[in-house]
Amino acid sequence: MIKLGIFGGAFNPIHNGHLSLARNYQQALNLDKVLFIPTAVPPHKTSQYLALPEDRLCMTRLAVEDCPTFQVSDIEFNRQGKSYTYDTLCEIKNIYPDSQLYLIIGADQFLTFHCWYKYREILEMVTVCTSARESEEEKQILLSYAESISEMKDKYFISNQPVLKLSSSEIRDKIKNGQDISTLVPKKVCDYILEKGLYIV
Repeated sequence: MIKLGIFGGAFNPIHNGHLSLARNYQQALNLDKVLFIPTAVPPHKTSQYLALPEDRLCMTRLAVEDCPTFQVSDIEFNRQGKSYTYDTLCEIKNIYPDSQLYLIIGADQFLTFHCWYKYREILEMVTVCTSARESEEEKQILLSYAESISEMKDKYFISNQPVLKLSSSEIRDKIKNGQDISTLVPKKVCDYILEKGLYIV
């Protein structure tokens, strides 16, 4: 049985914070592989500032191509309409039937997990992983929330490893303002963004 990390997101664009987070979880949980899954149409995001799916998929592949234990899946690009985590996990379970799945999400997503589509069914398939980025107080808030969801018992992991405070929206703003992003994203991703002229307007 392989231990497989599932890291979904818009990756608009993918940045060094995403990669650092994936490495932290891989080390903490001894994951055999981390699967990055760019969302085609994120259910809770608008598409106004969203790069084309093929661009986000390409940037994600460029970001991880030098790490053999990081892989990228285009599974959500073959589905029509909104992308729900439950549907994606069902497909992954079919592809990797002998895997133990770890779903990597942000703290804000974790704290609204009971609102997710078919969250109970998701918890039957995965261990939900998040990170307390700010303080011990934040970790206690996350723990209290997890304990309030009866189905989440023994099905969550909260990391307190340091996380790079970086967001895709911050990077997009810097691009619009003509600022340098070379230290915020992998070089190949930076080159791709500049070559394609992404996020300029």
